[in-house]
Amino acid sequence: MKIKKKKGKPILKRARQPAEAAAETRFQKILKPVVKRWKLIAAVAAGVAVAAAAVGGYAWYRHDRELRAGRAYARVQERVTDEVKKAVEAGGKEGKVDEDKIAAKTVAELENLVERFGDTASGRAATYELASLYFDRGEYQKALRLFSDLEGKSSGLEAVLAAQGSADCHKALGEYDAAITKYKIIFESHKDEFPGVPVAMSLGECYQQKGQLDEASKIYRYVLDYHGLSPYAPQAERELEKVKAVMAVKRKPL
Repeated sequence: MKIKKKKGKPILKRARQPAEAAAETRFQKILKPVVKRWKLIAAVAAGVAVAAAAVGGYAWYRHDRELRAGRAYARVQERVTDEVKKAVEAGGKEGKVDEDKIAAKTVAELENLVERFGDTASGRAATYELASLYFDRGEYQKALRLFSDLEGKSSGLEAVLAAQGSADCHKALGEYDAAITKYKIIFESHKDEFPGVPVAMSLGECYQQKGQLDEASKIYRYVLDYHGLSPYAPQAERELEKVKAVMAVKRKPL
């Protein structure tokens, strides 16, 4: 009678594994799976190290870029100051200064800085200054593009002032609906803090230009009631009187 042999591992081999397992120390049991997966663990560890180095490298790059931008902005201010001094000296006793030339020099310096470091804190400050210069020169479309771009890149008060700049440009361009929309957002969120009052005055002016006299009177009345000690209060009082006078004439029966 033939006895069928069961397929399987040799008895010694099968018996060796439990014996070896029993002989393993706790440290060896913990270490064993690590050894088996050492290639994977090494690869993961290397990846983490590279990521950490990348993050650290980027942080260093940003810090270095901010420092370089700050130094560049300081140099721009120095060069512009020197230009002003030269212009004053050249003006002699009469004090004639070519302001357009100085403004053009400043614009050129700031444009170069914004192009190189526009994504830094100093670059954003330069962008705001450049947009303000464009506005003062009557180049409202250029100013609007810069203020709008700055608004998207900024946060906090920086973003609020950029939004105010955009609204000022819309007002200067006669785009009163767009200006009112932006002014109202700023006004509602900053009624009791800067720049709530100057924004309120600009909003009131836009309402007047649109013929929305009731809305204008409410704004001026608000400034007088809640910010009576503000330097804008006398102007608000004058504008409110004008609005009341126009409304009185319109209400008179023919």
